[in-house]
Amino acid sequence: MMPTPSPTRKAATRSVKKAQRTVTKAARAATKSTTAVPRKRKSTARPARSSASALPELWQPPGGQQPDPASLGKGTWHQHRYTGVAGSLAYRVYIPRGLRRTTRAPLVLALHGCTQSGLDFAAGTRWNDLADSHQFVVVYPDQSVTHHAQRCWNWFRPGHQQRAAGEPAVLAGIVRRVVQETTRWRIDPHRIYATGISAGGGMALVLAATYPELFAAVGVHSAPPFHSATGPADALAVMQGAGPTPTPSGPLPPLIVFQGTADGTVRSSNAERIVGQWSGAWTGAADKGLRPTLGKGRQTRKDPPRTASGNGPRPHRITRWSVARQVVLELWVVEGLGHAWSGGSVQGTYSDRRGPRASTAMWRFFAKHTASDPGLIGR
Repeated sequence: MMPTPSPTRKAATRSVKKAQRTVTKAARAATKSTTAVPRKRKSTARPARSSASALPELWQPPGGQQPDPASLGKGTWHQHRYTGVAGSLAYRVYIPRGLRRTTRAPLVLALHGCTQSGLDFAAGTRWNDLADSHQFVVVYPDQSVTHHAQRCWNWFRPGHQQRAAGEPAVLAGIVRRVVQETTRWRIDPHRIYATGISAGGGMALVLAATYPELFAAVGVHSAPPFHSATGPADALAVMQGAGPTPTPSGPLPPLIVFQGTADGTVRSSNAERIVGQWSGAWTGAADKGLRPTLGKGRQTRKDPPRTASGNGPRPHRITRWSVARQVVLELWVVEGLGHAWSGGSVQGTYSDRRGPRASTAMWRFFAKHTASDPGLIGR
């Protein structure tokens, strides 16, 4: 006979089921809106559903064709595969036009969202255009359908939330492999950054918490909090704003967060919860004498003038927290933005061309931070 659930457990179960129903309704509505034009039946077999794919498909990317790499920036692409003890992943490296092989350049690790690829993410975010202008290298790992049927990073599974295991170990291994390369490019180990959207943002937070010495700063867009879920059902509740938000152990790298108020997939409250995690970790590190004290957040509001086309930047508010006059934590909340990269390109999926431009703001934030003692050796 099963024990009678406690009231607290009953409430938690109801919360998860309610979140599941909410997400399912949103997914059905999204499917209806994206299938107004009849689709041709595909003759190819679908990939087998992996054990990691229990998180339901929420996004419906149009078309399905990959962007042409030649149209993404003026530089060159290199395709590789990393294989280590924790697993194997394919990835692409973008080298900006004009970068000399002997010049030590910054590196941005860019993690796509569910159903996307590295090329799709590159197209939608325009990171390569910034790389051409500011001379940094971008690395785009590709999640495999064998790891998750919808190509989501497994930020919500315990086996992928810790150091030296799972996807964090593989992604850290990719970064180290790119840094070790010296024949085609050279990376400045003090200026390595990570960014991502949604599931990619969740995995970027995992990397920041499990490999803090590797990254000088991290940027996330529309992401769930770190270590807030331990399975697919928990992930659904977290994306709707429920679930715990444990404080990571510090010190952690500086962080910039972007979030839209109209995001129905990852609710906007998650941005505040991420900020709470990071400020809590920073305060804990400061109490131990490992970091200076974090100052109070200062908020500014931007109300850009309306344009005739209606495509101008959306109103948004920015909150910044500083240490010794240097901003180490930054939150951008964009009014009316859905589950899409702010200020992106129509070439990619889940991208909103109206600003403010998230990629530009993140790069400005990244460029102000360097790692004092990068941890390139280790597990």
